Order: sequence, then structure tokens, then C-alpha cells
Amino acid sequence: MPHRIDRIHDLVSAAAAAVPDRLALVSPDGTSTTFAQLDRDVRSVAGWVSQVTDRGGRVAVIADNGADYARLYYGVPAAGRVLVLVNQRLSVDEQVAQLAATRPAVVLGDQRYLDPLRHAGPTVAFTDAEWSRALEHRPDRPDVSAEDPAWWLFTSGSTGAPKPVVHTHRSISTAVRGTVSGRSVRSGGVYLLPFPMCHIAGYNMLVQHAAFSTVLPVPAFRPESFVEAVNTHGVTSCSLAPTMLHSLLEYLAGTDVRLPTLREIAYGSAAIPADLLRRAIERLNVDFHQGYGMTEAGGNVTFLGPDEHRAGAAGDAAALRSAGRPHAEVDVRFAADSGEIQLRGAQFAPALVESDGWFRTGDVGRLDDSGRLVVTDRLKDVIITGGENVSSREVEDVLSTHPDVDAVAVVGVPDDYWGEAICAVVVQRSGSAPSIDELIAHSRAHLAGFKRPRRVLFVDALPVTTNGKVSKAAVREFARRSEAGGR
Repeated sequence: MPHRIDRIHDLVSAAAAAVPDRLALVSPDGTSTTFAQLDRDVRSVAGWVSQVTDRGGRVAVIADNGADYARLYYGVPAAGRVLVLVNQRLSVDEQVAQLAATRPAVVLGDQRYLDPLRHAGPTVAFTDAEWSRALEHRPDRPDVSAEDPAWWLFTSGSTGAPKPVVHTHRSISTAVRGTVSGRSVRSGGVYLLPFPMCHIAGYNMLVQHAAFSTVLPVPAFRPESFVEAVNTHGVTSCSLAPTMLHSLLEYLAGTDVRLPTLREIAYGSAAIPADLLRRAIERLNVDFHQGYGMTEAGGNVTFLGPDEHRAGAAGDAAALRSAGRPHAEVDVRFAADSGEIQLRGAQFAPALVESDGWFRTGDVGRLDDSGRLVVTDRLKDVIITGGENVSSREVEDVLSTHPDVDAVAVVGVPDDYWGEAICAVVVQRSGSAPSIDELIAHSRAHLAGFKRPRRVLFVDALPVTTNGKVSKAAVREFARRSEAGGR
């Protein structure tokens, strides 16, 4: 990736100049877009957006992965506007709250997601007619600075609802450049993206385009469709959460199905169990890469490579406990009092960086003897389940509105499939006896599916610290012992 690229859309222009006829995007149905075509589309989308919004305005998108989403990834920031990435898996109430917070001039997306939101503001569905008008528009690209805001995402905070994160062209471009070098991304392959593009994981599309590789964005991960896509399109690399990898191996078990073109699998969000890694290497014979990062960082900041994964699969537990080494454009330090991991670099969302230039991660860690980062704990109370970050406070706020709940604490408990399962520890209101099914149904009505509890435990009282606050450490220990069958 050329160092001079510090605006998102310049990635496409550089690829179009170098390899114009190479495929930039391919869809599961076989339709494809070259880099030259994508560059023209991005210019047209920028021109269209410039006509329907004011400079610096916001354009929200709620949709499944696809080529249209990719055009917006580049085209909206290229117009000097901010792309607001709203998770299509959220409940309607959650989506409306995010739209109210960001106040976009227009909301774009798939019809089925926009229909319930018609009252929230002007919406435009991804119809053939609409996109034809957009892509036939006069190409335009305003003068955009690397410091201009480009993407507005949301991340789960430790104290409540998801928090807004605004990235600039420079912060995203720096994250892309760091990943290309830190992961030694190969050029010219075919990369499958199964994570929702509303997540920061979508930046992997930019990483691959920076390496002049083809990207296959799929609407959702299903083992059977994953296998078909890999073998139909010659996929060489992909990103999978450990839960996805587990499902894939279960699907392949007892079959002679092979994935001969697949060479690399990258993962993040949670550590991979050694046994799962061993089975995956044996069955798939691929290299593994891990990245440690966060939405606020625009992507990953440290990387663990194939050699260390193979060492981990062979019994080197220290290798798998680590999150790898930082790339060349990020600095790492640890707070003297708490051991908090603090990071510095141009890839962090500017508004979230402290006045001294450092970003406080809320994670606790250290460097091991090999200079690799080891994340040992979290200061912020976030549960990572199936690759999704969930704020325990957000789930607690919903459950506490149930009339039969007197108090509740939500923690994560170890789970072989999800990494962590959301567990609610509930104190029932006097004289009432809500069932587990009732409480889960209550959460389902107000939260996205991945945020609802998978375990519910009842107690007479929640443990508290000496200053009267609920002791999450004690709640977590109780929940884990209960899961293990002891008290």
C-alpha cells in the first residue's frame, strides 16, 4: 500500500490505475466489478450524494453485505460526507436511537430494513432503479482532506448503550496500512468477508483492496454456503470468528469435502481454543492470523502470525495466550497503577484520544518474554460473545424494566461455542417469580438477538463491595461456579 494514500477512496483509484481489469468485488451469484468499474462507481456515488446532501452531512446505511454497500463505503466519504454504519441486526428501537443520535440527511439500505423506519426520516432503498440513477450521475469528487470525518460507527461501552466513534480518512487509512504490513497481506487473492460491514471488521475490504485483491462480501455466514463460495470463487483467505470456525468444522466432519484454494484464516474478538486450532489446521491445512484491535482503533493494532499459531497448536500455550506484536505505526505502554493497555498512533478516532496523545483501551495487559502483547483482563465490563461486543449495562438496563425484577447483574461466562455466554444474575421482586423464559422473552423484545442472555440465575441478593456497589467480580465467580455445577 503506497504510503501517500491517506484518503479512503484513493485506495480504489490506486488499484484502478495499477490493475484496472482485476476484479475488485464478486458476489455469491457471480456478478462482478473490476477496479476500474468500482472507481467509476465511487465517483458517481460521490456525485449523487453531493447533490442530495450538504457538505459534511451524514448518510446512514442499514443493509446486508454486498457491492452496493461497498460503493457507499468509499463513495460517501469521497463526497466529503460521513457514512453512518447502522447494524442491521439491532432491534428497530435501537436503530431509531442511533439515527436520532446521528441525524443523517438520508438513510440508505435494503427495503426490509427501511420499511420499519419510514417514520425516522427520509429513506432510499437499494433498488435497481435508484442505483441506476446514482451510478449514471455525473462523476464528482469534492476536495476532501485526510482529516475530514469519513465513518461514524457505534461500539459497546462499559456503562450503557453503544458509543459513537467517528473516524477520519487518515485514521482508517493508517489502520489499513498497519494491517497490510503487520499481517503481511498477500496481493492478488480472493478474500471472503462474512462479518457485517457495519462493524469495523469491514475495514478488511479496504485492506484487501490496498493489496489489489478481490473481495467477496457475503450477507451472512453459513457453513454450507461458505464451502460453496470458497470452491466456486477460488477464495484464498477469509476472516472467521472462532464460533464460525467451529460450525465449519462440524459441517465438514465425516465428509471428504476439501477447500483446496483456501490458504489463510484471520480471526479476532476472542482467543482461539488450542483444540479448535489443532482440528482446524489438521482439517483445512491453512495458516492462521490473529488481530487485536477495536472500533476506536479503526481496526487491529497487534498481529499474531502463522508460525506462532502452529507452535500454539503443537503445545506452546504462551503463543496462543498472546495477541501478537504491534505494527510499526502504533506505540504501546501500560499504566503504572492499573496495567491498562494504552496505545498511540494516527489510526485512533481523534475525539477519543487523550490530550497526551494516548488512547486508553480499558484492557489490562503486559508484554511476554517474546515482546508479544498479552491481554489479561478488561477494565471495562464488556462481554465478547460470538465475536460481538455486548455491554453488560445495556442488558441490565433492559432486564431491570421487567416488573418482577428487583436487581440484576449481567456477566459473561465461558462457553465452548460462543467464547462467552451472557448470563443474567437476577434478584426477584418480593412476592413474584418470573420464569427464565419470561426474562429472555423480555430482553428479546428490546435487544438484538446476540445481546439477550443465554443463562439466567436467581439469587436472594447481589454481592456488593464495601462501598455498596455490586461486585461484578463476585457475580462473575458465582456464575462461573454455577455453570460448573458447584456453589
